[in-house]
Formats: sequence, C-alpha cells, structure tokens
Amino acid sequence: MDHYKNHPDYPESQSDLFSKPTPLFAVPSEAPGANRQEPNPQASQPLQVDTSADVLAYIACTLGFQPRNSIAVVAFADTQMSTVVRCDLPESLQHMARCDTPESVTYMDFGMTEDQELEFISIGRQLGEVMAREPSTTSCLVIYIADDVTVSDQQALAVMGTANSVISAQFALQGIPVQESWLIHHEMLWHLRCPETIECVVQGEPIGDPQATEIYQALAPREDSDAKPDNTPRPLVFPPTATELTQEEPDTQELLLHRPQVVLNWLQLWDQRLSAGPAMLHSDQVAQLLSAVEHRAIRDALVAIACFDLPTAIKGMVGLHTFPAQLAAIAEVHGNLSDGTTVQEGLKGRSQRAPNWQRIAELERLCRLLLPLSDGRSAGALAGMLVWIEWVRGRGSVALTYVRQARKHFPADQLLVILERLLELGTVAEWAIRVDCAWSPQHAA
Repeated sequence: MDHYKNHPDYPESQSDLFSKPTPLFAVPSEAPGANRQEPNPQASQPLQVDTSADVLAYIACTLGFQPRNSIAVVAFADTQMSTVVRCDLPESLQHMARCDTPESVTYMDFGMTEDQELEFISIGRQLGEVMAREPSTTSCLVIYIADDVTVSDQQALAVMGTANSVISAQFALQGIPVQESWLIHHEMLWHLRCPETIECVVQGEPIGDPQATEIYQALAPREDSDAKPDNTPRPLVFPPTATELTQEEPDTQELLLHRPQVVLNWLQLWDQRLSAGPAMLHSDQVAQLLSAVEHRAIRDALVAIACFDLPTAIKGMVGLHTFPAQLAAIAEVHGNLSDGTTVQEGLKGRSQRAPNWQRIAELERLCRLLLPLSDGRSAGALAGMLVWIEWVRGRGSVALTYVRQARKHFPADQLLVILERLLELGTVAEWAIRVDCAWSPQHAA
C-alpha cells in the first residue's frame, strides 16, 4: 500500500471530479531532512490536475510504478491530492470479470456470494482504516484497475459496481466519503460512482498516456522520467551457498560490556558508508560490516543510524538501556529518553521525527552489496533490513515478495518470521501514510 482548468484539449477525458469551480492540485510532499539530489524544479510548485491521465500520472509517480490489477485509493485534503494507497485487486473480483471462470457464471446466475461479500468488506475496512489515519483526509477517489477483463462492458460495470458498493460503505464507516469511483480497463475509463449518477457520460472514454502529462514530467524523478515505471521488484541476490543458522546466538551483551570500542568502530564504519555513498569496500571492511548485523541490538542501531544519524542512534540506544553508558562515554554523547523514543518508534516506522530517505536509500544499496558476500546469519539479517526498508516506504507487496524469497533460504530466521507475519496482516507503516514524511520515488532521484 502507498501516495499524491477543465482542459479544452481533452473533453473526452474530463471527469465530474474536475468540473468543480475549485480546481484540484497535486503537491509533492518533501520529508524534512530527505536530501534529494537535483529535484525537478517544476515539482516545487502546486500542479493543477485536469484529466484522468493526470490522476494516473500522480499515482505512478507517488508509488514508483503504474499499478496493474489493483485497487488504488487517492486521498484528498480539501482540493489537494495527498496519500495514495494501493492493494491487489482481489482474485475473486478478477475472475468475476473474465468470461471463462466459474465465478463469472455464478455472478451472472446468483450475484455476489457471501464469501465474496465478506472479502470485500474486509478489504474496504482495511483500506478505510489506513486512509483515516491521515487526519487531513477529507474524501477520496477509488479506482479499480483491471487488466484482464473479457466479459462485456456492461457485466464488468455490474461486477465492479457491486464490489464498490460494499467497499465504499466501509470507507463511510471510517468517516471518509468516497467522492468518485472509477473502473479502468483496456485504457478506458468508466465511472462507477460520481455526482452525475445515471446522467454521467464518462462510460468507456479513452484515458491517454499518463507519461505524456505535465504532472508526470514534473513529479517523476529526473533520471527515470523517460523510463516506463515498473512494479517488478529487483530480485534479492543471496550468497551461493548459505550456511545453516547456528542455534547459538552471538553474545551481544558480553561484546557491549567488554568491547564497546569495537561496537563503536562498527557503527562509525556503517555511518561512513551511509554518508559517503557508493564506494569500493576492502575485505576487512566487509567482514566488519557483516559482523555488526549478526547482533540484533547493533542491527537496530544501524537502522536508526540510517533513519536519523549516528549520535541520535547511540544516545537513543543508551537511553533505552540497550547499549551501556560506557559506549556513550567513548562516543562523547549522553544517552536520553527522548532520543530513545525516537529510535524505538523509528524502528516501528512511526516516529514523529521524519526519516532521512536518502540515507535509507544508501542503506538499501549497501545491504544489496553485502548480501551476496554474507553467510547464513548475516544474510538473514541483511534480507530483513531490505524487507523493512520496503515496508516503511509503503511498498508492502514488494516487502512481502522479498520476505518470502528470503524465508526459502532462511526459514528459521526470527526477524524474517516476524516481518512475514506483519506483512500478511496488511500492517502499514505510519510513515507511509503521513503527508509530512512519506517516501516517494523522488527521494531516490
């Protein structure tokens, strides 16, 4: 899950959403402290949304890919587009829109089944709860994107309209009214719900190319503006022969109490790598970097270093009594509970302090570099960190793909087990739905 002129040149694409006296605007959000490189200068100004293609462009630039077979929900803060949340289009709904499936025949004869209704209620409740967590949200647009519709247009409208009535009702229960609902298939737009009701003429209108819009050119990362967004996650490259995890955990407390300088050296090395960007690694550096992630407490500190900075991580870990005060003394800082709360909440993707997405991107790059060089214990930890990164970005489907890949190699790794359960429950990181700090592909530009 993830974010966000009646135009005379595109009369066929005009929506009731765009014919109101007050125009809609898409304003790219910027997380404080996210050091973007050479942002597109157009993206610093509000951008007026005119057509359905503009909406799809905004969704693609916010998510980092053009969604397929998806339910995409765009939140509005009055006239401003903000959060975008995406989930897979339920398989049962996809099958109901295909003429060669039992679900399609059953729908034609008997309508929606009880199991299907319960599934749609669950999806609507979950999406509605996520949207309601952003206090600025006043209404939303729900878009059903189906890529393999083979039934007639009338039946497709009936199927999606039935599902939408159930899902939209759950949004209303959360206090988030659905302003409009759309169906998109074969690059055509149908309105399922809009203010014009039965008089609506937007029924099978061509959408146009989202990448040709001013919205896309302004919001897409400069390096990728000419490339087609792709929702295929980069595969994780595991070590050729991963060794089995040993049952014995490394003695982290012994290390922290009697060798704090070693731990500080590891933390400083990781901080240097995250600050300096891509660079060649010496074999001794690789060994030190991998040794650090084998310890759960030190791994948490590394994530905090990426999200914030080295002093905050050390002060926070000491404030939480996870690191001894001796380590803080060597680092010439003082532990405190305030930084401890920031670190603790940051690991859960919900700290009030916004994360530094540029440093998190460097953490991802470094973890990917180290993963093929790792052994069984450090490989599971590195994979877990990559899963966590995608989760806090709001890319739950990518994170779930990664965690399932990793668990095939490391089925007993506790971090991966916990992350898989979290993702299967559909839990969304708070950072991903907060307008003030949500990640977008622009942070990687």
